[in-house]
Amino acid sequence: MPRRNDEYFSAKLVVITGGTSGIGFALAEELTQRKARVVVLADQAESVSTAVQRLARNGCSVHGYVCDIGLPASVGEACARVLTEHGVPDILINNAGFAIYRTFEQEEPENVERLMSVNYAGAVRVTKGFLDGMVKRRSGHIVNIASIAGMLPMTPCALYAASKHGMVGWSKCIAPELARFGIDVTVICPGRVKTSFHEHETYRRRPYRKETELTIPMKTVTGATLDAIQRRQAIRYVPRYYGLLAWAYHALGPLVQRPFDTLMRSRIEDMYGNSGSQ
Repeated sequence: MPRRNDEYFSAKLVVITGGTSGIGFALAEELTQRKARVVVLADQAESVSTAVQRLARNGCSVHGYVCDIGLPASVGEACARVLTEHGVPDILINNAGFAIYRTFEQEEPENVERLMSVNYAGAVRVTKGFLDGMVKRRSGHIVNIASIAGMLPMTPCALYAASKHGMVGWSKCIAPELARFGIDVTVICPGRVKTSFHEHETYRRRPYRKETELTIPMKTVTGATLDAIQRRQAIRYVPRYYGLLAWAYHALGPLVQRPFDTLMRSRIEDMYGNSGSQ
């Protein structure tokens, strides 16, 4: 599909969930530089205020609203305010999410509910809140920031990976449904990006593993995401060779699955050994 030109984002209304930190904030910075009108959503009033101040330094159009995407009422209120005060987004980037470095067996029930409600259902809620306007307008672009963990059975963090699998599957299902309305759907599957995402105490306590040194520069992720939007790609792996890994895991069967599953089991054993659990 032909690539949209570099002026594409100018004056576009872009809503970003989790837009006050990590990938969301980095995307907001890039988009303001490209003269987009940016709205960031996050669940903490202080972080929203700080992010808007930082993003608006160059006189760009930036607004922020407190929205806990894990709570339906909060989503309904925030979406209504955005629609009333700014209109229907041209681009919605579902980026908000979090992870806890525990196995499913170790996780507390309240965290199970919160992880699934924010990481998967939250994106569904926000999209539904803006979708009617996109349908009536016959245009829009939904961008779901998933993970390579949404294409491979990566663990610990089984719930996080499961939520990202759900996001990938949902994206693939709604894409043909929404194409008739001129709405594009793109899912982004990056590898490990070093952000505040990994500052949770369970990440700080986890055993050292060599593979955790493999990180992707933020600039690479934001550049790939904006390029995927311009190309209207259905899915984008960051880096691209992760797409080959995902294909190989599913296409080559035990040849790839056995060593990969052995690696995952090794990670689990390291966790239980480190905590003294049996």
